[in-house]
Formats: sequence, structure tokens, C-alpha cells
Amino acid sequence: MANAKKKSKKVRNLIIGVVVLLLLVAALLVLLFTTKAPEEESSDSAYESDLVDLVESEADSICELTVENPEGGFDIVRTSAATDDEDAVYSIEALDGFKVNDSELSSIIDQFANVSAMRLIEENAPDITKYGLDDPTYVVTTYYDDGTTHEFRVGNTLTTGSGAYMMLDDDPNVYSMGDTKMSRLDYTALSFMDLDVIDPWESYTDDDGNEVTAPSIEYLQVEGGTMEGVFRIEPIDTDAEESNLATSYGSTFRIVSPVEADFRVKTNADGGDDNAVYTTGLQSLQALSVEMLNPTDEDMATYGLDEPYCTISFSREGIEHTWLVGNEVTADDGTAAHYFYSSDQPVIYVVADSNLPWISMDIDNLYSTLTLLPYIDDVERIDLMVYDQTYTFEIDPPDPDDEDSDIVPHLDGEDVDLDYYRTMYQYFLAAPAEGIYDGDPDAGTLIASFTYHYRDGGSDTVELYDLGNRTCILSINGNYQWTTRISYVTYLQTNIEKLKNGEEPSLDY
Repeated sequence: MANAKKKSKKVRNLIIGVVVLLLLVAALLVLLFTTKAPEEESSDSAYESDLVDLVESEADSICELTVENPEGGFDIVRTSAATDDEDAVYSIEALDGFKVNDSELSSIIDQFANVSAMRLIEENAPDITKYGLDDPTYVVTTYYDDGTTHEFRVGNTLTTGSGAYMMLDDDPNVYSMGDTKMSRLDYTALSFMDLDVIDPWESYTDDDGNEVTAPSIEYLQVEGGTMEGVFRIEPIDTDAEESNLATSYGSTFRIVSPVEADFRVKTNADGGDDNAVYTTGLQSLQALSVEMLNPTDEDMATYGLDEPYCTISFSREGIEHTWLVGNEVTADDGTAAHYFYSSDQPVIYVVADSNLPWISMDIDNLYSTLTLLPYIDDVERIDLMVYDQTYTFEIDPPDPDDEDSDIVPHLDGEDVDLDYYRTMYQYFLAAPAEGIYDGDPDAGTLIASFTYHYRDGGSDTVELYDLGNRTCILSINGNYQWTTRISYVTYLQTNIEKLKNGEEPSLDY
């Protein structure tokens, strides 16, 4: 009886095992029949070994290439064949007379001189509609010197989202085209324009062996944007005999409008000059895209260029340029930009705001707060008045026969410690232009003045007028264009008294 039970149990286990095996086989069959066939997969990287060479040719033998696309397409023609010394030259008729990107023209010729499909999708495809090839999105035609042609028809995007289905000439097969070949098919003729608004400056070595790293800028003038009035800077003439000014922070430019002052070097956390961008930005400027060629007056008005938001005028290496900044626009990638026009060629560009520092200038960040910086050894006398008290500094020059000698200062006929005098002189120079004054020049009461008399002749006068509210007009040689704190005058008087008492003046106020 026991043996019969054991036998029955073995039979049952055997039957269960067979059933499980049948279920596994059935599951495997379902998996095999429901998995996509290889030709429906479209990952380019997964089928690198399945590349199909379709066209092999020399790029130099292509004399013309046309692209038809939803934007209208373009037609590239070879205008000069390649030689041993020169590459072939290509052009687009619509761009004749304009600066074009020659490398882009050559690149698309190279792309279609040799074409390999990522893989074969379907042989002798009976229905090309499902691939979008009955009405292709793009048609690329290459023409060769020997009269032959190739036509590439490009349809729907592959299911992976990159690349597209393609057919070639009379070949009935459907292939996949990779992203590289697709990269320029959405272009229009304008896409081949050179995006350099101005020829980029290139350093060179002059005849004396000196490296010239920047062009000469004869002037820069900005009207509009966030700037009120006309802003203009010009190079400082360091050779001018009548000039007793030194640059405040090392700038080589001076503001001549709307105020007269040294152009400020605004040092940032990295030790660079934030204000240098206004002149270095004239060395090169690249647009995001080209919007239109040969605009009419109506076109200029449409893009806000008839009454521009900002006008930038400058001279570089003796050549005049004018840039107009028009309406705001958002580029395709979300970049904030403006329509832009250059006098160099009749083109409307789109330029990123990040490349247009001139449209957001702030005059308070552009002028040097130090207004008058005569060299200490050049001054032979300073006449000073503070709250109706007058003082006179007389400074003897160094002994010409003693190279170790120094200037000798006197205050109202009494000798003054040289180091203390140097500190006092620093205080004179520190009269800060803290704001621009555009009020009545006759306003206020004169409360202090000092005049530098120079050894080689000439003088400069600084005057301070009390305006009330702890503010003074700061006038340089009768130019009432600045304001400063009245505390400067208060400490000016205190420092003079310290000096007369044999004490060192303070630079704090």
C-alpha cells in the first residue's frame, strides 16, 4: 500500500513538471512572436555595424548642391574649383555681396559627398507613406562635374527621436539617416551668413617688433538705452603740454560728455575691469542670427531701427562704424536679444543682450570719483581758503645737483614735515565727485577753494559751494558738474590746523 502511494506521488510530480515545462515553452514563443523585428528598431548607436555605404565621391567634384525644405531651402554653387594651393569656393546667389560663412558652405558639401545609411530599414518598401517619403520633408540634390546627380529624400523622424528615414535616387529601399547629416537641412540661405557684425580684431607685431594687442579707438559715443543724453569717451592725450591731469585708475580714456572726467576702471572681484567691456566689445561682436538682408525703410521701422532704442557710434583704426539697436526679441533658445543693424552692410541681425553692454550703461559707474590729479612734484604753490581763512603752501623743488634731494614744503612761511605734507596733498586729491550736478551753477555759498600753481606755468582751481543738506557743489576750473559731502570741507579745515600744530593730517572724513 505504501509503495502504491509513493508511485502515485511520483506520477503526480512528473505531470506537474511537464505542465510547467509546457508553460515556459509557451511563454518563450509569445515573447519571440511579440518582439519587434530588427528593421523596426532605429537606435543609430545599436546598429553601427550595419552601416550601408550609399554614395562615395570627392567633394571637389560636386559643382552644386540644393536643399528643399519647409523654409524654402537654398542652392549652393561652386564658383571656383579646388587647386593644389586653394580649396574650392562656394556661394549662394542670394548672398552675393555679403559676408558668408565659407566653412559652413564647404561642410555641407563634404557631408553629402560621402553618405552612409545607419542601416537598411526595409528592402523594396511597398508603402513609403508610413515613412513620410511620399512627400519628403527634405530633398537634397548633388550635382557633379560629370553630369551625374544624386537625390536624397528625407522623411519622418525615426522612432528614437533622432535621425530620419531616407531614400536615394531610384533605390526602392528605405534607409535611416543619422543626425550628423540632418544638422543643416533646416537651414535657409541666411543661415550661411557670417555672424561677425564687425571683423574680429587680430593681434599683430608692428615694424618695431612690438605686439599690438588692441586696435586704436578714436572715440566711442552712445545715445539711448539706459543712458540719458549723449555719452562719449575719447583717448587721453598724454602728450598734451597743457595737461596736468593723471588718469584716476589707469584708464586711457576720458569722458567728454555728459560730464568731463576720467573714464573709470571699475575693478571686479577677480581683479579685472568691468568697464573695459565698453571698448573691448568693439574688437569683435557676433550675432545669434541674421533676420533680413537689404531692409527697406519700412522694414527698419518694423524692427524698431528707424528710431533705435540705442545708437553706438565709434571709430576703430580710423574707420567709422554705427550700430543701431532696435526692438527686443527672444531668440529660439530663449536668449534675450535685440534686433541690430550695422552701417557696415545692409543686414538686420539678432544680437544677444549679453553682447550689448552699451544698452544698459549707468553713468554713476563710469566716471572716476577722483577729479584732478596733478603730480606732487609739479606743484610749486597751493593757495587755500577754508571758511574765509586763507593759507599758502610753497614747495621748493629738489636740488638739481643732488639726486637724493626731495621737495621742501612750507605752510605760511613755516617748514612742514614732508611726510605730513604728502598726506595733506593726498587729502587735496581725494575731493570726491560723488554725484553729477545739473542744477543752477550760481546756487550755494563758496566755503572752500584751493588752487594748484605749477612750476611750468598754469594752474587748476577746485571750489566747493555749500548747497545745504550736507552737500556741496564741487567745481573744477569753473565747471560746476559734481557734488560731494560737506564733511570733506570740515575735515579739510581740521587737517590744516593739525599740520600747523605739527600733527599728521587724517585721510578719513
